[in-house]
Amino acid sequence: MTRHLAHEQSFELLGTRAVDLDCIRPATAPDPLISVVMPSFNRAGLIGRTITSVLSQRLDRFELIIVDDGSTDDTLDLLNDWDDRRIAVFQMRRNSGAPAARNAGVKMARSPLIAFQDSDDEWQPTLLEHHVQALKRADVSFCQLEQRYPSGRSFFPPTGWQLADDVYAQLLGSSHISTQTLAMTRAIFQRVGGFDPAMPRFQDWDLVLRLARIGARFHYINEPLAVAHDSPDSLTRSLDKGIVGRQRLIEKHGEALVAQPAALARHHYVMGSQLRTLGRFAEAQAQFAAVLQATPLNWRAAAQWLLASVHR
Repeated sequence: MTRHLAHEQSFELLGTRAVDLDCIRPATAPDPLISVVMPSFNRAGLIGRTITSVLSQRLDRFELIIVDDGSTDDTLDLLNDWDDRRIAVFQMRRNSGAPAARNAGVKMARSPLIAFQDSDDEWQPTLLEHHVQALKRADVSFCQLEQRYPSGRSFFPPTGWQLADDVYAQLLGSSHISTQTLAMTRAIFQRVGGFDPAMPRFQDWDLVLRLARIGARFHYINEPLAVAHDSPDSLTRSLDKGIVGRQRLIEKHGEALVAQPAALARHHYVMGSQLRTLGRFAEAQAQFAAVLQATPLNWRAAAQWLLASVHR
């Protein structure tokens, strides 16, 4: 496999240390309207479905930037078989995590508009054209997500949900915007420093909150144009990473959360429940105590605190 050493880059990732990136194959399609950034790690068995859904977009003036994060499977060999001028393939020289890989992909983008996709999910054919139209008047565009499980499906945000005037306050307590639904201007992405590589989970939630906090203009596409599949290695399955990620969100947005005690209580309640599931009962008690401090009449949290106190 040929590596285009002339395109080798060493740069400072947004808000992180320098990371080396090799260009395996550049995109040669001219003048993309939007750059699609997709990290991948050991997804040889799934990434083909995702690439097909991106290449099937009705708007075809885009580039697809795939950043392999040091895969040890056949991902790179599989990518080499895709013959499309819109595809660029880069590889991190060391495994750095999806947020760093996404930041690296944005650095390589040739368009002022950026969309994000995950390597195990799909898009409906009209998503990119909706994003491009929305970003003519907004800084951030996102659509509804269809989450598919073996037993059924659900939608996020739920049907009937609408953007509030104060997007930051609206999103502090609950995450409604997922990475594969997101597009934005490159300028607004750079302004907030990109994804935070120190976030083990909720990188998209954290990014969206930072965008809302600076007053970015959001546009909601009220159609399920992105499809997420329940994967065995999905980050959403990791309780430990979810707890750490939620703690970091509280640290980053603590002042605003104090002003919204119900939202703060919800974070602590979720962490307490997860810690109980993991058998970390003393830590669970501390989280339920924090719920009661924020919302003193929360009888559910009081009951959970009692259960944790008897190791149940």
